[in-house]
Amino acid sequence: MAKGGPVSETEEAEILEALKSGRSVRDVAGEFDRALSTISEVAKRNGLDLSERAAIKKAEIARTCYDSIARIKLIGRGMDKAAELLPQITSPRDLKDWSVAVAVLADKRRLEESTDPSSRGGEIRILFEKMGDGEEARE
Repeated sequence: MAKGGPVSETEEAEILEALKSGRSVRDVAGEFDRALSTISEVAKRNGLDLSERAAIKKAEIARTCYDSIARIKLIGRGMDKAAELLPQITSPRDLKDWSVAVAVLADKRRLEESTDPSSRGGEIRILFEKMGDGEEARE
């Protein structure tokens, strides 16, 4: 059970520092053995807008998870590495493994790049666009 009583000035400063570092209200409440509402009240009393911070954090997560350009560049780097490794391949097993890796990279690139649903590509892009539309609708 969370400890009761008023929050000391020192504890309030520590709570604010923890929140400003990007930690969640739940995480901070657990560390200080305080109720979620107490942590939220400390933030509110000191002008820290937690809802804005949560929206920024979600946007940052979405940007890093769904950044199509970065994924395409990463796939390109994988293809470059595969091309670099090809001359070194001497065994049938290594050739098979290399072929599978190249096929997967090529398929992922096709899925990322294509936007025409009739070309049997672009499924990932369409999914992410729908996910993005859903995020905008909730805001």
